Amino acid sequence: MINRVELTAQQARLWGETRVALMWKCPAFTHVLYTMMQQGSDFAVFTRDVPIAATDGAALLLNPDTFFKYNLQERVFIVAHEIMHCILDHCGTGYKLKRTGKVPFTDGSSLPYDHQTMNIATDLVINDLLIRSKIGEYNKEWLHDISIATCNDSAIDAYRKVYRKGNGGKGGKSGQSGQSGSGQSSFDEHLDPGTSQGKSAQDAVNSRSAQEWRTAVEAGVASARAQGRMPDGSPLIDFFNKLLKPQVSWSDKIKAFFARKVGSGSYDWRRPDRRLIVRDIYAPGRSGHGAGIVAVAIDTSGSIVSDPKLIKRFFDELAGILEDVRPKRLMVMWIDAAVHSVDDVDEPADIRNLKPKGGGGTDFRPAFDWLAKQGIEPDALVYLTDGYGTFPQHAPSYPTLWGNITKDLKTGHYPFGEVIDIPVAA
Repeated sequence: MINRVELTAQQARLWGETRVALMWKCPAFTHVLYTMMQQGSDFAVFTRDVPIAATDGAALLLNPDTFFKYNLQERVFIVAHEIMHCILDHCGTGYKLKRTGKVPFTDGSSLPYDHQTMNIATDLVINDLLIRSKIGEYNKEWLHDISIATCNDSAIDAYRKVYRKGNGGKGGKSGQSGQSGSGQSSFDEHLDPGTSQGKSAQDAVNSRSAQEWRTAVEAGVASARAQGRMPDGSPLIDFFNKLLKPQVSWSDKIKAFFARKVGSGSYDWRRPDRRLIVRDIYAPGRSGHGAGIVAVAIDTSGSIVSDPKLIKRFFDELAGILEDVRPKRLMVMWIDAAVHSVDDVDEPADIRNLKPKGGGGTDFRPAFDWLAKQGIEPDALVYLTDGYGTFPQHAPSYPTLWGNITKDLKTGHYPFGEVIDIPVAA
């Protein structure tokens, strides 16, 4: 439990100056602070339980005895830094990774999770962004090393760079500030979600609405741009544009899902890649299997069946991905409110020739029930759907990927699994 302290009159005045300076320099941060991180009338938690500053992903925690020793612009930098951690949900991400004990990458590899290493990685990314955007004033004692990571890196990419640089695996405890090899250090701590509110980390993670945060950031950016405080071309607006409008295609996301959850087979020169041999290119094909069983469920309710181009495009992309995965068994299930049929496909490319079956209402439970009755536990289930139907009460033991075709479904609509939005019009 966080023990709060009252500010002295002098500290209250300095805090007011900090808020005004932040509002003047970057109203986008102020908007997020006031709308998403309210912790009473002061919009922050003042406590001596943290060395200088901290966040649990939803609150700004400051130690008045140390925070107010910095000059005004350094304080602006610190506050903006903590707000960025909240916007990017670094505490929530760290908590989830800590529970699994590893950090996965899109190429299928992973590294052990170390809290101190993640603290350093996220701080390097954020500090470089604030420095380039001229938000507040950077103190040379704080973390910043563009030879390791910049604002163009994701937290996960930066983690790998920091880890390989020799800072990983030093046993940093949860909440411990990080220090780089250059002697620079972090001024903040990353607390478990829910710490400031006295609730469990899992409850805090479950209650966070990504859409609400996204809306708050969009509103903050719009306000800043309207005031001329965030011009086009600035590093900060470019960063927010990438955050709010990610350019990763849905097919790349599916590839990343299979790389993380399934893997791929080996190569064999005796088996030429038939996708290339028609172009007079002789290259080794896949041998062995990267997966056992992969199930593909197609929601054949009206919204899906009425758009045959959608199914074709989905199958075209999925076939190419599964050519690399080479499952031992590939099943395509046609389901609306019941399982109409199940096609076993010998070669991934053959799924392009399948025809939809069904066209009634939607119930997601039959797919999972059918697999259970058959005693089949796939390595992965991919479900193409509009998202409107009855879900199972409990998540299956195997990974589930929802290919969602409905725009603007609320975060948490799908109770389990990973969700990838697939545009209806391509």
